[in-house]
Amino acid sequence: MSTSNYDQVWKSIKGELEIVANPTHFKTQIPGIYIKNIDAEDKIVEITALSEYQRNFVEDRLYGHLKKIIEKQIGPSFKLIFTVTKKDPSKLELDDLGPLFKKTGDDSTNYPQQIPANNGLNSQYTFDRFIVGNNNRLAYAVSTAISDAPGKVYNPFFLYSGVGLGKTHLVQAIGHEVLKKHPNMNVIYKTGEEFLNEVVAAVRRGKGGNDNKRTELKAKYRNTDVLIIDDVHSIAGKDATQEEFFHTFNALHMTQKQIILTSDRAPHEIRTLEERLSSRFASGMIADIQRPDLETRLAILQERNDEMKLNASPEILEYIANVTNTNIRELEAKLLQTVTKAKSDGVDLNAQSIISIMGEIDKNKQLTITPNAIIREVAKYYGVTVKEIKGLRRVKTLVTPRQICMFLLREMTKTGLQTVGEVLGNRDHSTVIHGVNKIEALLNDNVSLNKEISQIKYNIQNS
Repeated sequence: MSTSNYDQVWKSIKGELEIVANPTHFKTQIPGIYIKNIDAEDKIVEITALSEYQRNFVEDRLYGHLKKIIEKQIGPSFKLIFTVTKKDPSKLELDDLGPLFKKTGDDSTNYPQQIPANNGLNSQYTFDRFIVGNNNRLAYAVSTAISDAPGKVYNPFFLYSGVGLGKTHLVQAIGHEVLKKHPNMNVIYKTGEEFLNEVVAAVRRGKGGNDNKRTELKAKYRNTDVLIIDDVHSIAGKDATQEEFFHTFNALHMTQKQIILTSDRAPHEIRTLEERLSSRFASGMIADIQRPDLETRLAILQERNDEMKLNASPEILEYIANVTNTNIRELEAKLLQTVTKAKSDGVDLNAQSIISIMGEIDKNKQLTITPNAIIREVAKYYGVTVKEIKGLRRVKTLVTPRQICMFLLREMTKTGLQTVGEVLGNRDHSTVIHGVNKIEALLNDNVSLNKEISQIKYNIQNS
C-alpha cells in the first residue's frame, strides 16, 4: 500500500474508533496521530504520535480497540508499533500531521488541523462544517445569535440530544465564532468529566490546608467570558462538583457571562442532579437536536464525500442515507468504512456490492456490545456507579437500574441467566428472572420507562 493511501485508511479507522472509544479519550488524544507506515511483508502497522505522553496514553488505553479495528480493516496478524514524531510539537507545520492533513497538487483545500488549543476547542467544529436541517434549525439559530452577542441573549443556553447528533460540534462552533468576532474574550470548553476531575484534584490537594488549588480553580472558571460544559450530566450525583459548579454558574450569570451546557437529556430528566442546578439550567434557552431526516443525512454525506474526496456515487450516498438513521457520527463512519472496505477488497462500489459490504460492517459492530458496556451505560444514565449496581444494597434508586441491566443483558447480548447473575454481583438465576419479568411487565403500560430504556439502548449502540 502506498503512502498516499494511508490517509484514507486512517480516516476509516478513526471513524470506527470514535464509535467504540471513550469520547473524552478520542477528543483529546487522537488529534495529531496518523499511520506512518504499513509493512505488508512483516505485518506491521506503525502509528505515530506527537509526544511520548500521547503515544503511551493511546497504547495503554486504546490499543485493544485499535487492534480489533485494524485486524478487520487491514488484515489479521498485523502487529501495532507506536512511535513519536521527531519534531517538537510546538513547531509542527500542517504537513507534519501526516497524509490526512496534507495539501496535494493544485488542491487549495487544507484539512482542518485537529490539535486542540488550550481552550479545549477543536478546529474541525465550525459553523461552516455544520449541516443545518429541520432537526437542528432552532439550535443553530440560537447558537449563531449567541456568537454575535455572548451573555446578552439566550443565557444560559442548554442544548440536549442523543449521542452523535452534533451537540459538541455546535457548541464548539459557538466558541470559535466568538473568538473570531470578539478576539479579546476568554473561551473555555470542558467536558463534564474534565470539570469533575479538576474539582476532585483541587479538593484532594486542598485537604492538607493548602487552598491554592481551589483558589486557582475558582479564578480559572469565574473569570471566563464564555464557559462551555459538554455532557454536564456527568456531574450529577457528585456533591462537591455540583457545589462548585453552582457557585461558578451564579458568579458568571450575575456578570452576564455566557454559559453553554449540553447533555443527553433535558435538565429535569437528569437524575441525581440537584434541584437548584436543574432550575438554573432551565432558566434560559433550551433547545434539542433530533435525528436528522433523509434530506439532511444526504446533505451531510455529500458534504463529507466532497471534503474527503471519496468519490462515492450519488446512488451509494442515497443508499447509506436511507439505511442509517441513527446519528451523524455513525452516518459519517458508515461512509468511510464502506468506501475503504470496497477499495481494500478490490470491489467496485455499486448498488449490489454495497449491500453485502454494509452487512459485514453491521455484523462486526454488533460484536462490540458487551455486558460491561451495557452496565456502564445504565449506571451513567441513572447517575449511579457500576459498583453500586453490582452491590448488595436494595434501595429503589439501585434496584430499578439493576433490573434494567438484567433485561438489556438478556435482550441485547442473549447472555444466559447464570452469566447475567455473575456479571451483576453473583446473583442467582431466580433473581435475574424476577428482574427481567418485572421490567417486561412495566414496559406494557409505562411510557416513561419505555422512553428511558429506548434512550439507554440508543446510547449503548452509539457510544
